[in-house]
Amino acid sequence: MNPPSTYDIIVVGAGPAGSLTARTAAEHGVSVLILEEHEQAGTPVYCAEALGMPGFIESGIEPVEPLIAHKTNKVKVFAPNGKVVAITHKEVEGYVLNREHFDKALADSAEEAGAVMMNNTKALGVIKENGVVVGVKAKRGDEEFELRAKLVVGADGHASVIRRSAGLKRYFNDYGITAQWTVTDINIEEPDANEIYVGSVVPGAYVWVFPKSKTVANIGLGIRHDKSRPAIQVLDDFIANNPRFRDGKKTRKTGGICPSTGTLDKIVDDGLMLVGDAAGMVIPLSGAGIHTGIVAGRIAGKVAADAVREGNVSAERLAEYRRLFDESWGKNLRDSRRMLEIADKLSDDDMNRVAEIVRQKDILDVVNGRNIVSTTLKIALRDPLFSLRFIRKIL
Repeated sequence: MNPPSTYDIIVVGAGPAGSLTARTAAEHGVSVLILEEHEQAGTPVYCAEALGMPGFIESGIEPVEPLIAHKTNKVKVFAPNGKVVAITHKEVEGYVLNREHFDKALADSAEEAGAVMMNNTKALGVIKENGVVVGVKAKRGDEEFELRAKLVVGADGHASVIRRSAGLKRYFNDYGITAQWTVTDINIEEPDANEIYVGSVVPGAYVWVFPKSKTVANIGLGIRHDKSRPAIQVLDDFIANNPRFRDGKKTRKTGGICPSTGTLDKIVDDGLMLVGDAAGMVIPLSGAGIHTGIVAGRIAGKVAADAVREGNVSAERLAEYRRLFDESWGKNLRDSRRMLEIADKLSDDDMNRVAEIVRQKDILDVVNGRNIVSTTLKIALRDPLFSLRFIRKIL
């Protein structure tokens, strides 16, 4: 039996943002269809797979195996000269996920709430009538068809066909290209600690090592500036030159594109909403997007359901979603972008000096986009000579 062709809401993409949007909307009593391009939500995996404790709590599911691979409670930041700055605080507690299982659990929870899942179905673009989005053109196998809805939600990633076909921004002004290997048969001395390498290893981005156990880790990097070499080649060189990892077995290669501009200016239109990576809701400094996508999905689902029930899916009505998301994450994303632009101007010597004078709270504030200007100035002013050079650079 084929599902109906008309719904209150169609959500395109069953990642965390899409599944949370669908689940929340269904919980508020409207009919929801999820279109997922792949055979199963969560595959293929493009992600570094780290998620902090607050993000997991807001997902509404339990952190149990196989959804999680490992719990972490520490972050070690490696400066270019090898100095390690360790962060041990409840804010860095979290998990390295098994994304294929985590995303599937979120999609299952949306179905349990009443949403209908249509896998192996690719959205080809939106349908517009009199300037209003009223549905989606889709393809399943060799069959093309139309699906109608009062509201369409684009949760289909950075290259969102929903965003582009609706006439919103084609692409992001700044983005990173990521590459990652899952490496086995290695010895992780502190498997409870995520590792970050900054500086000229990958200018404009960083290298991460996220342990999935004592002998397995996701090792990856992002490249924003110099894209002359494939990211996977740069990563292979990093692993080959690191005695801790070079004898390990590379078992799974992943990667993708990571927007680094922050939330796009326009994420709603008449009959349309964007969530997650499609809306640019990625923390620019870290590249993390699971938590923001979960929050966006919960907000979008509620606003979407209310708007549908009210019979008003205008951009003006849906703007409540943008306002509520900005209240939750907007300032953090904007400030994180400002910090990324500051970090772009720092040399290896600057980063080495920062590693000497930075404090744990400083790093937590910077990574989370809190008090960016005051925090960076506070760090610099601990060394008067460094502060003059630092302030001259950022100005």
